[in-house]
Amino acid sequence: MFLPMDGDLLKKIAAGVGFTCLIFAATLYIPIIGFISVVLIPLPVSYYRYKLGRSAGGLILAISGIVMAIMAEGLSFDLALFAVLLVLGFVLGEMLEEEASVEKTILYPCLSVIGSGVALALFYSAFSQTALSSLVNLYVKQNLDLTLELYRQMSMPEETLQTLSRSLETIQYVLVRIIPGMAVMSTLFVTWVNLLMTRSLVRFRGLKTPDLGSLTQWKSPEVLVWIVIAGGALLLIPVKSLKIIGLNIVIALIMIYFIQGISIVSFYFDKRKFPRILRWVLYGLIGVQQLFSLLVIGLGFFDLWIDFRKINKNEKLNSES
Repeated sequence: MFLPMDGDLLKKIAAGVGFTCLIFAATLYIPIIGFISVVLIPLPVSYYRYKLGRSAGGLILAISGIVMAIMAEGLSFDLALFAVLLVLGFVLGEMLEEEASVEKTILYPCLSVIGSGVALALFYSAFSQTALSSLVNLYVKQNLDLTLELYRQMSMPEETLQTLSRSLETIQYVLVRIIPGMAVMSTLFVTWVNLLMTRSLVRFRGLKTPDLGSLTQWKSPEVLVWIVIAGGALLLIPVKSLKIIGLNIVIALIMIYFIQGISIVSFYFDKRKFPRILRWVLYGLIGVQQLFSLLVIGLGFFDLWIDFRKINKNEKLNSES
């Protein structure tokens, strides 16, 4: 479809490409900040896709992808990751424009990322004439080596570095086998973060806010609990392949219960009228403290039976009235 270009639209498209590439540059050249900024790569694409429409959003995606490929100096697994993050942003913008349900708004971008990611991995494997399993093993090994070097530059104790170095092969063995679960978990997390940030940015800029309902009331489909329990049961079976399948199931779905747990926490923040600054401090603690994160996951998982927000009770009363 032809997109009429005027000066204002061109400026907005240039801004979208500029912000995307700026975040990408931080990812490439600032190691510590880069780990955080990679999560934000979809944000400019999703925001401008929602604000400017499909054609302009598609242009931002395409031009950003080309510039990122030039900056990355060639094809690589990392470039494929960044490319699918652009796709995630575009599909997320599509879902927000359609005012789809929260489940669809999260699910469709995740499926687009996983599908395009697998396709790009297969293409890169064929292009490099290297088996996909070998590429994955090499990629994981290189990243573990880079992580170890980063720890060394951060002056971590030598004893700790030696312990990590001796454990690299075991860590690599485990990581390669849980990549499917980790991919789903990380994709869910990135999609959720960008959904929240895009919605906040849209509201801040005074645009029509997508109607997703109250996210503090969101709960996952009940059937997922039983899938997680089934995955946990597989971990108890003394068969290595079944343990790996069970572990991937648990890892993949645990993020859903983290999101549900955050919804419960946010519900009580609103109910008790917590100050905004205090909320962000507590959210920060949840993000950096594993114990708090596990408690939040537990809230989400056991919400099916305990019903912390009394959602089921209220739905029952409404149906009877």
